[in-house]
Amino acid sequence: MEKKRSLKIITALCLVVMGIAFRTIWHPGDNIEFVTTAAFLAGAYLGWRWSIFVPLTIMVITDLIIGNTNIFVFTWSAYIMIGIFGFLGLNNQKSKIIRATGIGIAASAWFYIWTNFGVWMMDSWGMYPKTVTGLLQAYFFGLPFLKLNLLGNIFFVPLSFFIVEKAKNLNIGFFKKLAI
Repeated sequence: MEKKRSLKIITALCLVVMGIAFRTIWHPGDNIEFVTTAAFLAGAYLGWRWSIFVPLTIMVITDLIIGNTNIFVFTWSAYIMIGIFGFLGLNNQKSKIIRATGIGIAASAWFYIWTNFGVWMMDSWGMYPKTVTGLLQAYFFGLPFLKLNLLGNIFFVPLSFFIVEKAKNLNIGFFKKLAI
């Protein structure tokens, strides 16, 4: 039991390190991120606590490095919910790759809806009036970020799950023991 717990901690820390690296060093573009993938992997293989811990830790540490605005509550809570979605939708599933990709697309939609609402609600720059029109403008001007987030999730999520599932099937290293 202690060995399995240690394995989960090491795996979670690896996901956190990768998430931090992708948000700071290997950042391919705005809203192309690895946080969703890390949250899903944690939820699918480590458990619900890790599906919250991993994305929240990535966001807190990277926001301290690269900064954030007053909408951090919306970005952090969006990723916490994404981790929970990952746990609920991927835990104990046989075929995770296709399912994870679908949930990744839904996660992009959720992130877009929730964080753009946050941009409109917390708008301290006066970009959007506090009207329905202002909210629709926030969603309209967020579309390029949604597109990039979708592309990132359509790439990273299935690729990561494919690698983990293949490594598990081939009994490679600690992957063969990686399961809730």
